[in-house]
Amino acid sequence: MNPTPLNEDSLSNATPEQIHSALFAQFVTHHAQMTMMLLGKYPNPASGQLEPANLEASKHFIDQLEMIEAKTKGNLTPDESRLLRQMLSATRLTFAEVVDAQVTEPTPPAASPAEPAPPTEPAAPPSETTATDPAAADDESKVKFSKKY
Repeated sequence: MNPTPLNEDSLSNATPEQIHSALFAQFVTHHAQMTMMLLGKYPNPASGQLEPANLEASKHFIDQLEMIEAKTKGNLTPDESRLLRQMLSATRLTFAEVVDAQVTEPTPPAASPAEPAPPTEPAAPPSETTATDPAAADDESKVKFSKKY
């Protein structure tokens, strides 16, 4: 996912279509790289270290790529369309893998409290009068909450 950087020498003899195609490829690749960085797969260029996954931000970049795919449908060259589909597939798959890994990761054990919790008393058994009392049965059958629109 490392595109060739655009420079004046490579663009001096290029047609406008070639320039637009190169800029489109750079744009799509940049979005895919940002997504991968936000998913913790590429190091952050500022720190040089992998960052924890930011699912909300990475989903935003994937949504932008999906929007570009929808808005440019039928207007891309076969190479541009293939690049966009590949980047979307790669970012979606990585997103799903990261989400799945977060779900299946065991949660760390809770820190043990300094003092043990006081023992709890068992709950009192329900009184027999409430089970056989017809007035209590009527209270339970009444609607306690209702919504009106």
